[in-house]
Amino acid sequence: MDKKLSGEELALEPSSPPLPAYDPSNSKLKWAFRKVDATLLSVLFLSNVLNSMDRANLGLTKVAGLEHDTGMTGSDFNVVASIMYPTYLLFMLPSNLALRKFGARFWLSLITVVWGLINMCMAFAKNRTDLILCRLFLGAAESGATPGALMLITLWYPRRLVTSRVSLFYSAFAAGAVIGGPIASGIIKMDNPRFKPWEWVFFIDGLSTAVFGLVMFLFLADYPDKSWIFSRAEKSVIAECMARDQIDGGRRPVTYRKLLHHACDPLVYTQALILFCANFGVNTILTFSAIIVKSMGYGPSAAQAMQAAPGLCGFVGCLLSRYYPKWFGSHYRSTLFCSAWLIIASVILLATANNGARIFALCILSFGAFGNVGMGPGWLMSNVGGPTRGAFAGAMNVILGGLGGLCTSYIYRNKDQPLYLFGHGMNLFAGLLAVVTATASAFIIHRRNVRKDTHPIDISGLDEEQIKDLETDHPDFRYVY
Repeated sequence: MDKKLSGEELALEPSSPPLPAYDPSNSKLKWAFRKVDATLLSVLFLSNVLNSMDRANLGLTKVAGLEHDTGMTGSDFNVVASIMYPTYLLFMLPSNLALRKFGARFWLSLITVVWGLINMCMAFAKNRTDLILCRLFLGAAESGATPGALMLITLWYPRRLVTSRVSLFYSAFAAGAVIGGPIASGIIKMDNPRFKPWEWVFFIDGLSTAVFGLVMFLFLADYPDKSWIFSRAEKSVIAECMARDQIDGGRRPVTYRKLLHHACDPLVYTQALILFCANFGVNTILTFSAIIVKSMGYGPSAAQAMQAAPGLCGFVGCLLSRYYPKWFGSHYRSTLFCSAWLIIASVILLATANNGARIFALCILSFGAFGNVGMGPGWLMSNVGGPTRGAFAGAMNVILGGLGGLCTSYIYRNKDQPLYLFGHGMNLFAGLLAVVTATASAFIIHRRNVRKDTHPIDISGLDEEQIKDLETDHPDFRYVY
């Protein structure tokens, strides 16, 4: 790899030729993408922080009396926690189609306002049925948020920078856990007869999200050339960089022939399964960490505030994940490193009832899970060579991630408290599965890059459009290892 590259660029397989699009010695280009970071990426980051807080507040409100006040018993809470995922998955395709029709700027802003309003409505829930209805609508509203943000990142950044930016984007989930718990702990201390403490948590979180959705509309842009923030020269240098990276700005149509081709590609599924496995640990922290801590004997306020500790570890893991490929030499080794922390944490949680050891284990579980969440999707999206593969890979990434969240909703059951051995055992299984799927991905990538070196496709007789349609089959394209 070019020695001039800084830590923010992806580490490629040593045998792969360097990607020529992004030259960090070009000061104008470097400044342009720093400006993209400060505007587009920061807005997406803050949106994801609020998304994380809105997802985590269900567990935070349970320890503040939600379950008792709404008459839930047994596995009712698990049903309420999981019920958003069917509509989340069902509406993902319609939401993505709407995003392409109306543009990311309008659609992402709209659904952010809508899911904020739905969270505010949860403050008025009186029973299990009310909560289920709100969560069903919440899943539908949130379904387009993550795939839309990932699409924008791939349209604004060359492949060298995608993993680091995706890592930063996903670190917002951990940041939400860091601040969400302490904020909820402060909110439940409010002395106001209009709302119960847990109702204030939903209302304030939802109101903040809805207001931020209006702010998003001012700063987002569908493509670099449509942004009012960038000068003509900055738009030009970004467009030239993306053209060299064989990225056409997402304006080429998604073709069904290519879609079927990518749908039969095992690499997409093995890499997307990394996020599925990581989401077991992530949703454990976001939804159940305060519940697990309360079962250790701590009060509601302390349990909420202590969520910040594993959240902070997860945030560090996400931030560091952008450098892991450089430090360990490949995304594959980096995934093994993060998965090892998942496995170690799960073993500790299964082996001891000591409160200090279990809280420490939650912290390192969060470190490994969020590390894989920050790196796994970036690894997958770095192996996108065109709009069709990008659309399919992004959808599978979020679908399998959503299935991971759905599964996690049922692994921490009231009847298993205070040790929750079944839930921790499932996290151990997820860590081991991540090792298997990452190894399969590395094997497939190595085989394909070797085949490209030894038997390249002859493109001398193809016209420009046919060459663009090759996408990942282009002889110059190399998969990121």
